[in-house]
Amino acid sequence: MEAIKIYLTLFATSIKARMEYKASFLFYIFAILSFYIGQIGLLFVLLSRFHQIKGWAMGEMIFLYSLHAFAYGFTNLIFSQLVNFDKMVVDGEFDRVLVRPLSPLGQVMFSKFEVSTAAHLIIGFTALYYGSHLAGIVWTLNKALLFPVIVGGGVLIAGGIRLMVTAVAFWTLRNQSLVHTVIFSSKEFINYPVNIYNIGMQFFLTFIFPIAFINFYPAHFFLDRSGEGLLHPALEMGTPIVGIIVFTISIFTWKVGVNHYQSTGS
Repeated sequence: MEAIKIYLTLFATSIKARMEYKASFLFYIFAILSFYIGQIGLLFVLLSRFHQIKGWAMGEMIFLYSLHAFAYGFTNLIFSQLVNFDKMVVDGEFDRVLVRPLSPLGQVMFSKFEVSTAAHLIIGFTALYYGSHLAGIVWTLNKALLFPVIVGGGVLIAGGIRLMVTAVAFWTLRNQSLVHTVIFSSKEFINYPVNIYNIGMQFFLTFIFPIAFINFYPAHFFLDRSGEGLLHPALEMGTPIVGIIVFTISIFTWKVGVNHYQSTGS
């Protein structure tokens, strides 16, 4: 219980530090929103010309995007500090983390608040509202209860992948190129329905690098598209299970990395 209070204190301190320069905070939120509005604008341009993308209409595409925004928004909130973890290793800051009587991972995760989370959630709620309306989604009790479970599973997948990439720094010290490729660039693959890719890429995004479970597969359930364009119909409900598997593997990888860690001596 005491550890939780300390983590929350670290988190609150990080928020205060981020909010110290309010103009910078608001400008950053505006910049992030502009980026996502640009991505959605590109969808409008494509769909106004072609009307559908592999059978997915405007509302369905926007809903697909909402799941993407929610998952990565909460992932940035919880796992944002992991992006720059290699700097902690190189500068010797991780040594101080290890000597404290708290979980090293908990200390790292709660040491930073990522302001872009607010922008992700604004886009997520907006896309959810308009996507649901345009796609004609009927929100039954079952769908409403499963929505946060699906988003949570997506966060475990995205966060688990981020944690595994972070752990690489224990061996390589620097991992920024891997961070930008695996964490940031890869998520562009799920801005669109995964079935636009060939079968090999679909298999990769499903079973090897399973980010398709963040939005593509669960979207079929909410949109009542069961079985359409899927490798197997059962995959649409696999997000929570895949999330638990990915995150469990990532925790194991992190622990192996911590045991392997040797101080830089800085």
